[in-house]
Amino acid sequence: MRVLFAFVLGFTVAVGGAYLRDSTVAASERRFVNWDVVKESTDAATVQLREQWSRLTGR
Repeated sequence: MRVLFAFVLGFTVAVGGAYLRDSTVAASERRFVNWDVVKESTDAATVQLREQWSRLTGR
């Protein structure tokens, strides 16, 4: 029962997060209905985090 609950909760959080992001962006921005858009967004966030980490650690 816990596995089923975790699956439903994870699905709800994923779909809800994509819906909230898509409903708050401007019409000119691309929505999260395409996996390529999600990949571009996460890649950009990863690059930004790596740059910030390198700057904080002095590398």
